Amino acid sequence: MATRTVLVVDTNPSSAQRVTEALADTPFAVRSASNLVEADAIVDQTEITAVIAALTFPKGNGYDFAKSVKIRQPAAAIFLITGGFEVYQAPRAEAAGVDGRMPRPLQADAVRKQLEGVLGPISSEPGIPEPAVVSEEPEPMNMPMEAVEPVEVAETTPDGVRTATPIANERISSFIPRDWQQLPVVHVDPGVVGPAIERAILEVLPEVVEAVLRKALTSSRSFRDLIEIAVDEAVRDQVPDIARRVIRERLAELEASRTGES
Repeated sequence: MATRTVLVVDTNPSSAQRVTEALADTPFAVRSASNLVEADAIVDQTEITAVIAALTFPKGNGYDFAKSVKIRQPAAAIFLITGGFEVYQAPRAEAAGVDGRMPRPLQADAVRKQLEGVLGPISSEPGIPEPAVVSEEPEPMNMPMEAVEPVEVAETTPDGVRTATPIANERISSFIPRDWQQLPVVHVDPGVVGPAIERAILEVLPEVVEAVLRKALTSSRSFRDLIEIAVDEAVRDQVPDIARRVIRERLAELEASRTGES
């Protein structure tokens, strides 16, 4: 079977890595570009089956790029990657010929599913269906439940006569006292208990959240990718301010040195 090409256009290299994992052992080749100039060159030189591109770029956007690809290669399926605070404009995407969007960070299984939704089944050899997914969950065991024999508990009446009251085994294991119906009802004021519980939860919540996040950072690759993307976007947004501050400080140092020399 002839090799087909999927082009991934994103500044984050992990996107191309996830698509490569999704299309492993298939007749698809994955090519990547980190900017729209590289992507345009690949589209001009290679027949593209599908394009998976970021929604925004430092110079340009995914909508205009999708429209440009459709003009040159009308048969190519196009997906846009969205995430963070990016707003996906469905009418604009439809006008550009976009076939769908993929949430960031990309997941290999989700990528393959969306590609198959547009391109059809993806398999390593023609005519061979994909292997069925076998569930690892054990089948429930249909075993007959044993009948619970009632247990007789002797009780003494006010007249001194002992009687046997049949009760279930669950009743024996219960912590409820036998005279629970005669105990006074405890009234709880929600206005007092509610705020107390809320304060108790808030006191431990930061430690719980920190523990959960630390566990996710060590065990979840998707979460690490999401953090990496967020940090990258935050640093990129602060670069102009950092550059201006560095220049101002450098100019102040030069001015101070000239004043000292004079």
